[in-house]
Amino acid sequence: MKYLKLLLVALSLILLIASCEKNDSGEINVNNEVYSLMQEHYLWYDQMPTVDPNGYATPIELMDALRVTPPDKWSYVTTRTEFEAYYNQGAYVGFGFGSGFNANGELIITFVFNSSPLAAKGIGRGWQIVTIDGQTPTADNYSSLVGASTAGVSKTFQFKSPTGTSASYTFEKAEIAMNTVLTDSVYTFGATKVGYFVLESFITNTTKELDAVFADFKSKGVTELIVDLRYNGGGQVDVSNYLANLIGGSAANGGVYAKSCHNNKHSDNDTSLLFKSVTNTLTLNRVVFITTNQSASASELVINGLKPFMDVALVGEKTHGKPVGMYAFKFNDPSIDWMIVPICFSMKNANNEGDYFGGIPVNVTAADDVMTNFGDINETSLNAALAHLGVITKSAKKTQTVDFESIVGKGLGAEIGAW
Repeated sequence: MKYLKLLLVALSLILLIASCEKNDSGEINVNNEVYSLMQEHYLWYDQMPTVDPNGYATPIELMDALRVTPPDKWSYVTTRTEFEAYYNQGAYVGFGFGSGFNANGELIITFVFNSSPLAAKGIGRGWQIVTIDGQTPTADNYSSLVGASTAGVSKTFQFKSPTGTSASYTFEKAEIAMNTVLTDSVYTFGATKVGYFVLESFITNTTKELDAVFADFKSKGVTELIVDLRYNGGGQVDVSNYLANLIGGSAANGGVYAKSCHNNKHSDNDTSLLFKSVTNTLTLNRVVFITTNQSASASELVINGLKPFMDVALVGEKTHGKPVGMYAFKFNDPSIDWMIVPICFSMKNANNEGDYFGGIPVNVTAADDVMTNFGDINETSLNAALAHLGVITKSAKKTQTVDFESIVGKGLGAEIGAW
């Protein structure tokens, strides 16, 4: 099997499966190709179980069997169509919202994309989904209640607003164009200007969104920065590098952002990605990140990459713990609509720090205050971040938290982070 490197994407390269074995009828045995690929490129190939690849109905089930767990919770197989729509166009099929269950088992909306049909009805963060097609959602049935990721799937939702108002709407799944910057603000505290923004993922469109945000921050004289990555499950390494460049400025310019370390069959592919100068970079001595256990992969890469060059503080809860990267493989034959995305390398910063499989710990513990809008300085995590910067006194209000672990999903769904 031969591979051709094409372009940087998804914490990785997309590689082309250019030569494949065929059976007597001339068809490619996809499962055999997946198994062979994993034996060659998988970071933990030497710990991978020996299986009969033809004993599994789909390559998705085969990947589930091959994954070395722990530590691997992330290697997956999806369709090329879904993968490329998400990473190249910032689109996926769904309803366009994030959600989580609170301590009472209530399903609460955490954010809504601008193109979501929910946004047009004024439904947003803090609203409760009471029922879906008349059934109460739980951690066990939620995914099935929401339905397949297919355009035209129709669901009737009963909602309750944060003020207690009830509403019922029927929505159809459609292609959602993601705005990865969910909100941004500049706050003035005396002579100090604090920039704040919420970033949901790192995809191709993110770069333009970041340019607009940082141009605004620079024009307004921002000298302190809070980056909210609480729902950011990762994405493209080059886009995460771009954000780090905007933050790191002259202090990091020319330094090592991240080093990739492959298995012993491909150590010749080990590389270092550097910081570089970009337009609209800020002059900062420190940065505060808001994180949760859903802050993963490229989000953690930004945090870890900046640590050797500036004061980095985390507020919220410790990160997910994914210090590894993935290559995406697709078949040369366009009729085979599978994308294989295994863990292929680990990542370390300029000080050779990495391996944070248990997550990156926080400096200040704070709850995800889902009943308060992003950007409100009384929202618990933002309030704690501002207090850490010394520009306000920390509030002591009670908050309502969510448990995301049971509902985000696996594979590409976990990277998208929305339904």
